[in-house]
Parts: sequence; C-alpha cells; structure tokens
Amino acid sequence: MLHRRTISAVAATLIANGLAMGQAPDPLPSTKVLELRTFASVSTIDRSGAIDLDHPRDGSGRVFVSTNEGKIFGFDSDGNSLGVYLDIVAAGVLGDFRDIYRLSTNGLSYTAFHPDYGVPGSDGEGKIYTMTMRRNPGSRPADYSGAALPTRPGDTSALYAITEWTVDASDPDRIDPTTAREVIRFQFSGRVTDSHSVGQIAFNPYAQPGEADYGVLYIPLGDMNNGSGNPNWQHVQDRDNPFGKILRINPLQSGGDAYSVPSDNIYADGGPLLDDDGNTEEIAAWGFRNPQNLGFMRDDSGRGRLLVFDIGNEDFEEVNIVDIGDNHGWTRYDGPNDGNLDTELRLPAGSTLEFPAAVYDHEIPNTPGAMPTAEATAIVGGYPVSDPADPAFGQQVLFSDLARGAFFHVGVDDLFAADASDTQANVFVMNVSIDGGTPGGINDILGLDRVDPRFGADGSGRVFIVSRQVDTVWVVENLISDQGEPQPCYADCDGDGSLTIFDFLCFQNAFDTGSPEADCDEDGSLTIFDFLCFQNAFDTGCP
Repeated sequence: MLHRRTISAVAATLIANGLAMGQAPDPLPSTKVLELRTFASVSTIDRSGAIDLDHPRDGSGRVFVSTNEGKIFGFDSDGNSLGVYLDIVAAGVLGDFRDIYRLSTNGLSYTAFHPDYGVPGSDGEGKIYTMTMRRNPGSRPADYSGAALPTRPGDTSALYAITEWTVDASDPDRIDPTTAREVIRFQFSGRVTDSHSVGQIAFNPYAQPGEADYGVLYIPLGDMNNGSGNPNWQHVQDRDNPFGKILRINPLQSGGDAYSVPSDNIYADGGPLLDDDGNTEEIAAWGFRNPQNLGFMRDDSGRGRLLVFDIGNEDFEEVNIVDIGDNHGWTRYDGPNDGNLDTELRLPAGSTLEFPAAVYDHEIPNTPGAMPTAEATAIVGGYPVSDPADPAFGQQVLFSDLARGAFFHVGVDDLFAADASDTQANVFVMNVSIDGGTPGGINDILGLDRVDPRFGADGSGRVFIVSRQVDTVWVVENLISDQGEPQPCYADCDGDGSLTIFDFLCFQNAFDTGSPEADCDEDGSLTIFDFLCFQNAFDTGCP
C-alpha cells in the first residue's frame, strides 16, 4: 500500500509526536555511559583520516581500519599492529587515485569484506571492496555521471570508484595490489568536490547463503549538493540516475559484466546493464540527501533490516529503516516535514513513501544537562547493541554526530514501531568516558572542536569507534553487537552445511575415538547423555 500524505496529515502526525515544524524534541538524557578503552593507534601521519573499521568474518579476530590517506591497517584482537594491509597510494597501484585526505570522502573512504572472504573455494574468497576518490577525468569514463542532469547542483566534478581486491595467497595479512579490479565508477557534479557524494559500502551481515540478500553490496550515494536550503533536486526522485539513492549489486564478476544486479531490485529487468532504458537497475531505494552511513539490525523474524543514517538539511538528522522499493521523499519532504513542493514524487508500483523512524535537530546538548547549541551537525551510525551486564539496556541502536561528537541510542523495538506508524522514536544522548576517566562529552574530554567518530565491529561483536581527527581506535567496554561471525552449528558434525545421517556417523566416530568434540553436554566424560545431547541439537537444527 502506498503511504500518501496530505500536508494536514503530516502536520497532525508531527503534533502527535511533539514535533514542531522544523524542530525535533531534544534527545532525552540517557542513564547509560558509553565506556571507551584505547585499543590502538592507526597511523604516524597526523590526522590521516581513519574512517572505517571492518572485519573479514574468517575467525581470525582481526580488524582492519581504512584511512583517507589511502592505507588499510591491520590489528589482531588485542590491538597489536599487523602492518599495512593495503597501500593504495603506493606508485602503480591505482594510477588515478586522488591522495588527499582532509575531508571524509576524499582518498580512500569505506571498505567491505565479502561475506565469503573466509570460505575456501568460493567466488568471494579473500575479496575486499574499497571506495576511493579518483582524479578527474580519470583513467576511464564513469558508468554514471551527474554532469548531464538538468538539476545537477553544480559544474565541479568528482570521481569515485569501487574496486575489488584479493588477499595475497602467501600472506593473509596483505592484499595483493596487482589484483585490483574496478567494479563501478561514478561522477558527481556539485559546487565543490566534497559535495554530497559516496557513503559507506556494506554487506548485510545477517543474510545467509542462499538468501536473496547474501553477497549483495549496498552503495549509498548523495544528492550532489553540500549547501543548505531545499532546492528542487528532481534527479533524486528520478529513476534514470543513481544520485540520492541506495544502490544494491552483486559485486562479483558476472561473465562479461563487472557486476550483476539482484533480480529483486525494483527496476531489475534481466537485460544488459547500463542499457539506457530510462531505469537505473542498481537502485534499491531512493529519496535521500546524504546517506553517508549504513547499518543493519534484526527484526523479530531474524531478518537483517537496513538502517540508513541520512545527513539532514537545516532541520533534521535521520535514522531510516529502509526496504527495497522505499522512497524517503527528499526533496519533496525534509525529514517528516514538507520540503520543496515543486519536487514530484516517484512512486511506481511496489514503491512506498517512508519517513524517518527517528530524528534529532541541530540544537542538541553535547552531554545530558548541557545547554543546547546550534552548530554544524551530521549524523553517523551505527550498530544495534546491548549491555550483557544490564538487562535494562538491550537492543538499542548506537549512533553519533560527526561534528558535535554526541553519542545517541534509540530502541530497536521503538524504531520498528515508529516505522510502522509513520512516527519518530525517542532518542537518548549519552555521556562518554575514556580509559576510566570522568564521563562527559567526547569533544571536551579530548579538547577538540570535533572528533569525527565512525563505528565498526569485530568477529566477537565488540564495537569500536575510530576518529579521523586523532587517529585513535577505541573499543566499547560495556556494549556489544550481535553482528559477529556466524557460530558453527554443533549438529553439523561433518561441516557440509546440511543435517543428515552422515552427521550421526561423524559424531559416532568422534565418540568412539574419544574426541573431546563428542562431549556434547560438556561434563568432562563421554556417556549416553552425549548422544541424547547431540540428538537434541540435531532435532533443533541450525540457525
């Protein structure tokens, strides 16, 4: 069903939720302190631009931090340096790489490990994807360009490309720089080169092999305008371009194509890519301003749902729950309010107009109890987290603000309820402590005007925060995410991904040989109760 709103209906919803036109309620003070511990230092270059942290889901416990300077640094689970995993800026690696790093989307920005990175023999084995800025006009034309759009925001162009790399066969802590394979390239046309452009590329960590979302890369692209105001950027609502959209592709080589489009994308037609039929087949959702960061959280069925943290205009910063086919309204709508009335919404069959599930405005307290101050504001996210030691603090989405350094949380259930009712959930703002110090605002603790935090996680679910301003990685001590590596299924004894009679034979062999793996009930001895335990595990099945 299409959710079409009249102006009066929008206003009624805003009043019901305490939203004045152009303003959201202040975030409520949280009882939870975000406890950070220094984990590692990223680089010897001052403010090299640490921007992303990810892990390869291969059981190694390693994490990798990408920096705008063009390097990815590796660390073991204790924060010990594993050296430079990939050096893009090195001569001959990417000939048109633009190695400047003072702004978020310059140089190297975001990375994503293929979910089959650690699966031997798979097409995705050892593969990682990077988003990089390129010199204009670059080594080849862009697959998509905003330069010819009638509502392009400006004439200054910037190029970005997603590249696939493969790990060195002889060194798991190094990428083979000769394996670079470009997947897709975009040209943005704005007033300056840092106009709203690329965002965080990511795979759905909850998708399982065989599901439609498994191995599918999400790519957020901004509207190409970094200015204020609410112009009529009709291209964001049009299907003939990827700007102001969330794209969704399978990035693996597909015959003669550099990638393929999932068949459940809204405009997928099964024909050739870039076929000039007026539809951008890569589009999964649209109507965004500057969706620089993505996240995922589980719904009640266990399915991973996409979160888009959309950097707002003059009124709202947005947390959006996004499904394939969703239209989030920009520039016709600005958050849950009316925006530019001249922008025509595009709502084809199967498309739904959606509004943010949570918002905050540009007057926020740095810490609970502080006076609100209107300054530069930009949302960044984010992970669903819980505190194992605090039953009252469970399933909260953790996110932050780039410029202000404020940290927030909002309930997962509250987000789903708000999304279903076209309302906005309450947001809470947190104090921070570093290495056991006095809680407060992170900017004040570090003595900086801004910290530029970004989030990441490792295979055990530990949450990390990196800073572009101090080249420091912190691990969150009191909160964990469920986005760790998949746990092995005990009943799948032979490890073939299915439960059959051969798993019983495998368990029988382990029992007969006295293997500790057969001690299913973990009582230190092998008895008939271990057979009963295994039978129960088999009957229960695998997640």
